[in-house]
Amino acid sequence: MDALSPHVPALVAMLLLLAASAFFSFSEAALFSLSQTDKRALHEKGKLGKLVIRLLERPEKLLNSILFGNLFVNLVFFTLATIVAFRLEQRSANTFAWVIGVGSLFVVIIFAEILPKSISITSPQFSSRLVCVPLSFLVPILQPMLPTLSFLNFLTRRVIYPNFEQEPYLRVSDLERAVALSGNDAALLKREQRSLQNIVSLSDMEAAELMRPRSWLKTFRPPITLDQMLTELGGTLPRGGYCLVTEPDSEEIASALCLTRQTADNLETAWKEQFEDVLYVPWSTSVAEIFDHLQQIDRKVAVVVNEFGETIGIITIDDIIATLFTREHGRSRGLLNRRELKLIEADCWQLTGLTSLRILERKFNVSFRQYSSLTVGGLLREILERLPRTDDVCHVETLQFRVIDIEDDFDLVIYLTRRRQ
Repeated sequence: MDALSPHVPALVAMLLLLAASAFFSFSEAALFSLSQTDKRALHEKGKLGKLVIRLLERPEKLLNSILFGNLFVNLVFFTLATIVAFRLEQRSANTFAWVIGVGSLFVVIIFAEILPKSISITSPQFSSRLVCVPLSFLVPILQPMLPTLSFLNFLTRRVIYPNFEQEPYLRVSDLERAVALSGNDAALLKREQRSLQNIVSLSDMEAAELMRPRSWLKTFRPPITLDQMLTELGGTLPRGGYCLVTEPDSEEIASALCLTRQTADNLETAWKEQFEDVLYVPWSTSVAEIFDHLQQIDRKVAVVVNEFGETIGIITIDDIIATLFTREHGRSRGLLNRRELKLIEADCWQLTGLTSLRILERKFNVSFRQYSSLTVGGLLREILERLPRTDDVCHVETLQFRVIDIEDDFDLVIYLTRRRQ
């Protein structure tokens, strides 16, 4: 310990620098892990919340300042660590020199990087309000140094890499080449082709084709508590995993909360703070447009309305993602937990009234474009010009539809047979 006594001031300075590095790492993770929902909530949390929003108005400036401050602090920290280790080695205190030299690296990684970032992202709203005041003073101080650093970085690249050119953006031809190079794996190629087909199909798929019908939705009128909701549902979560709350004076859906993304520990907090306004879209809007709008405004639920402005169903972000990346997805799978097409015997399949005609077009290479319906149930009603009954039979090209059963919730059980040409 006597060998360390002359270096106490340097070690204290290193502890302060370590704390400063942890502060910058904590600030970076807290501020840049805020979702759009968090930012909207911060608007209502007093002066500190509004200060956080002002800092994030210029995110590039803020991030550069935080990274530069962290870099500067770490450079000074390791410089002091190197000096202390070198002097200890000269005094033959090799053990202490090794601990200071090597241990400082692990201390920075754990206590100035991993630990503060892990803590801050557990509660980004609180963490961001905690650091916004110091940062509001530090950012203007650090900002004047950034142009000089950018200029030095430019000169360095021109001297060391004079022919360096920026990579172009990914082009469609690059994607096609990547798919072609993976052709050695037939299963992988098939999955890639299916995903690409699903992506393209979103632009042709209308909202009414993918939505969860209004009759299948359970809504709650405010004010509603978590305990009241669970009591009404018998202790289970709502179908689809979303709690839908209507406007106080009507049956129109106003807000939603995804319960399946919440843990048991933060469910109460989410119930109070994380209900989101829904997006209203016409029934004829393409699913690709809905997905784009939901991403832009950071929402998870779109309410589908008909030409009279009446709610006829909802589409969730989970439904769209499942459509993109699952082998077979539709309303039968999402609402009834049944396969869209279940093979019964040769050239005979069982399906439901919710099965999309698009799936049949892809499977059997037939066209239903002469009909306005989007589902098998709608198709049968359109052909029969009435509600289907048990044992009703309809023909479209080489396909025969026979209604086998009508369940309590008016879901049709249908056998589809195909005539060989």
